[in-house]
Amino acid sequence: MIDNTENYFDDDTLESVDRFETMIKNNKPCYFDVHEFESLVDFYLEDHKLAKATQASELAIQQHPSSISLQLKQAQVLIGRGEEIKALTILKKLKKIESTNKNIYILIGNIYNILKKPQNAKIQFDIALGLCYDDKEDLLFSIAVSFEHLGLYEMALPYFKEVHKLDAEDPEALFEIAYCYEKLQQDEESIEAYKAYLDLDPFSDNAWYNLGILYNRNDQSLKSVEAYDFCIAVNEKHSKAYFNKANALALCDKFEEAIKSYIEYLEFEDDHASTYSYIGECFEKIEEFDQAMIYYENAIKEDEKFSDPWFGMGLILLYQDKIDESLIYLNEAKSLDDTNPDYWFALGSAYSRLPEAQKAVHCFREAIDLDPYDSTYAITLAEFYHQNNKEEAAIDVLLESLGFCPEDVQLQNNLAAYYMLAADTNAAEHYLRKAMANPENKIEDIFIQFPELKNNNKFKQIIKANQ
Repeated sequence: MIDNTENYFDDDTLESVDRFETMIKNNKPCYFDVHEFESLVDFYLEDHKLAKATQASELAIQQHPSSISLQLKQAQVLIGRGEEIKALTILKKLKKIESTNKNIYILIGNIYNILKKPQNAKIQFDIALGLCYDDKEDLLFSIAVSFEHLGLYEMALPYFKEVHKLDAEDPEALFEIAYCYEKLQQDEESIEAYKAYLDLDPFSDNAWYNLGILYNRNDQSLKSVEAYDFCIAVNEKHSKAYFNKANALALCDKFEEAIKSYIEYLEFEDDHASTYSYIGECFEKIEEFDQAMIYYENAIKEDEKFSDPWFGMGLILLYQDKIDESLIYLNEAKSLDDTNPDYWFALGSAYSRLPEAQKAVHCFREAIDLDPYDSTYAITLAEFYHQNNKEEAAIDVLLESLGFCPEDVQLQNNLAAYYMLAADTNAAEHYLRKAMANPENKIEDIFIQFPELKNNNKFKQIIKANQ
C-alpha cells in the first residue's frame, strides 16, 4: 500500500523531518524550535511511528522544558504507547498551570475513556467544551465518536445531536444520530433520522441498507425491500443488500423473487452453502420439490457439516411419505445440531408414522424441553397421545405447556376438548371459558381437530352458554 502521509504536511514540516532523521543518523545534536518539534511529533504520530515520536518528544522536553504545548505532545505520545497513567500525571500538573487550555481536558478525557471511566471522561470533555470558542462542532463530533467507539451510544448521542443543532445541514452528524438510535434499539427514531439524512444525501447506499435492516426488524418487509432496492440502485455491488432483500421477499411469501435475489447474491459472495440452502427452502415453499432438492444437495456439497440442507431434504421426503429416507436426512441434521428443536420435532413426526411410538415420544419431548415456549410441540405430542387413546397423557403434556404459555388459546381449547373426551365436564368448561374470553378465539375450529365432539351436546351447550 502506498503511504501518503507526507501529503498532509507542508514543506517546512518535511524539511524538519529530514533534519531530524539526519541528526539521528549522524548522532549530531541539532536545535529545533517549539513549532518544529510540534510538527515532528504530529508527523510521526500520524505515520504510526511511535519510536520516533518518542525520540522527538523526549528531545523536545530537553530543549524546551517549560513549553506547555510540548508537554502536551509528550502526553499524546505516552497515550499512544499505552502509558496512560504517566500521561495523566503530566496533564494534571499542566492543568494547575494553564487551567483554561481545552486541549488538556480533551486529553484527560481520552485517557479516562481508555481506562473505561466514561463518566470521568464526560466531566473533562464538558469542561473542554466550555473553554471552546472556535470549531465547537468538530470538538463535539470527536467527543461523540470517542464514546461511540466504546459502544457507549447513549453517551455519544447528545453530542451528535448538539452538532446537528449547530449545523442542521451536516449529513455526517445525522447519520451518526441514526446509527446510535439503531444501536440503542430505538428504531422509530433511527428510521426518522436515516430518512432525514437521506434527504441530504440520497446517494448513500449504507444509509439505505441500514434503513432496510430497520424496516425488516420492525416487520415492514415491503418497505425493507424498497430500501434495499435503492441501496442496490446506488451501489449495484452492495452484496449484502441482495441477500437481505431476498430474506425480506421470502418473509413476504414472494419466493420466486427471493430466489432471483439470492442467485444475484451468489455472484458476490463465497458463502454459497447457506445461500443454496435458502434457495432450496424457497423452492420447497412453492412445492417445487425437485428444484429444492437440487439446491439442498448443492449446499451439502459446499459444506457437508451444514445442518440446514440435511433438514430441508428430510422434510421434503417426509412430505412425500418417504419416511425411511426422510429419517436418514433428519437424523444427520440432528447429529450436526442436536440443540435445534425443529429437528427433533420433525424426527418425532417421522417416527409417529411408523410403529415407533417410543422414539416419537422421545423426539417430541426433546423438542419441548429445548423450547417450552413453542406450544406447537406440546400440541402435536398431545395429539399423538390422543391418537393412541391416551387422553390423560395428552392432558398432562398440555398442562405443562400452559405453565409456559398461560394465554395460549389453542392450548386452552385443546385442554377443554381432551377433558370432555375424558368425561371431566367441569374442567372442560373451565378451559373453554378461559379460551372464549379471548375475542380472537375461533372456537368452531375445535370441531375440525376433534370431529368426535360435533355430536357431543354437553360440549355444544357449554360453548353456547359462554358465547
